[in-house]
Amino acid sequence: MNKKRKWKRQRKNARQYNEIKAGLWYTIGNMLIKGIPFLTLPIFTRLLSTANFGIYNTYISYESVLGIILGFGISGTIKIAKVDFKDNFEQYISSILRFLLLVGGVSLVIANFIGFLWVPENSWLNPLILNVLVLQSISTAIYGVMSCKFVIEGDYIRNLSIAFIMTGINIGSSLLLCFIFMSSNRAEARILGTCIGAVFTAICILVSQSRKAGLIRNSEANRYALKLGIPLIPHQLSISLLSQCDKIMIQAMVGNSQAGIYGLAVNITMVISVVLSSIDNAWTPNFYRLLAGEKYRELKEKNNFLVMLFMFLTCGSLLIGPDIIHIMAEQEYWDSVYALIPLTISVFINFMYIFSVGVEYFCKKTGYISLTTLVCTAVNIILNYFFIIHFGYIAAAYATCLSKLFLFVLHHVRAKKLLQEEIVSFKCLNINLFFVCLTGVLTIVYINNILVRYLLIGGGVVLMVSFFKIRKIY
Repeated sequence: MNKKRKWKRQRKNARQYNEIKAGLWYTIGNMLIKGIPFLTLPIFTRLLSTANFGIYNTYISYESVLGIILGFGISGTIKIAKVDFKDNFEQYISSILRFLLLVGGVSLVIANFIGFLWVPENSWLNPLILNVLVLQSISTAIYGVMSCKFVIEGDYIRNLSIAFIMTGINIGSSLLLCFIFMSSNRAEARILGTCIGAVFTAICILVSQSRKAGLIRNSEANRYALKLGIPLIPHQLSISLLSQCDKIMIQAMVGNSQAGIYGLAVNITMVISVVLSSIDNAWTPNFYRLLAGEKYRELKEKNNFLVMLFMFLTCGSLLIGPDIIHIMAEQEYWDSVYALIPLTISVFINFMYIFSVGVEYFCKKTGYISLTTLVCTAVNIILNYFFIIHFGYIAAAYATCLSKLFLFVLHHVRAKKLLQEEIVSFKCLNINLFFVCLTGVLTIVYINNILVRYLLIGGGVVLMVSFFKIRKIY
């Protein structure tokens, strides 16, 4: 009996070690991957004017939206398909990749038809960029499917390797085009460079999967993917619009330069967003394992730990945010710090509702996920419109923050009804959100006082170490 207990304890310790190891690898790997474009921000903010930087960021917003539409929400079905297509999961992946390739071909024909008939001559979205937009969007959709596959299989090495290659090609080709081949039109050069990395990665994925299982057509797999995926389109689209409509609306209502300044703040928040996705990717397999095993107490304890950890990281990023902007960009971009603070808080709110969304995915309530996100996107667009008109383009960041808080409330209420078990403490979430908001206020108050902000960071580090030593959750 003692041997059996010892064996179970060893298995549990091994699982916990793997969770920490996966989380560490995802975080370090993603930070390295995202660190490449982050560290090149000083180069691109100097190569591109605020107007050109605004055009590039607006293009990325369009690509994010179109990638979701052309992807039919299929990447969101991978987690569930891993269980339902357990015996022929590779064939499922091959079939949906083949389907996405067909969608891409049809979309290119439509894009050329639209481009030559309706796109104005003086528009930055010319026929060439329109073709590039479709190519990158379908490539992103293909990469999204494979990335989700690696996440659910816990294959973080291959996932990070592909992302690293794509990012490297993206930056390298962009710099080459900006400096040598297209120095007179650097906005287009940056856009083309981004597309080259995505298309190359998609081709490699298709070749690799073709060798493994062949790009076969499986009608059952396609029907399954579309049945579960299409209801996710409004959700994924709305999530993207929640993040991207700010830049699109600022460009349309105020101008390219303001969109570029705001876009810099969005780019810098990607650092803390990477940490969020790293934690989420590493934790997802164990989250569903504990949820399926009805181990709610253990799940709640670990989720509370993750919330506390992410709170400390968010507070730290808020306090050093002004200095990052001053280092990364010229003075004409410095106003973006006032957008950076609410946008960083909104990333923490994103983290708050991933637990509730996980429950909704587990219960296969994808329709409600889409409806909720769609409503919140509409709220965000309305708030953006009035906030930008009355308070200026920086106010769009506060509109995003409020919209995501509303999204969290709706998801939390729904998850509680579905599961009727608490998998993360609501009190813990609120207390941590309060500390994040307080840190945001202190950052604004002491925005020009580096000493006070770094003393606060030091105090936060001491509190974090003390807390983790006391709790000893792991």
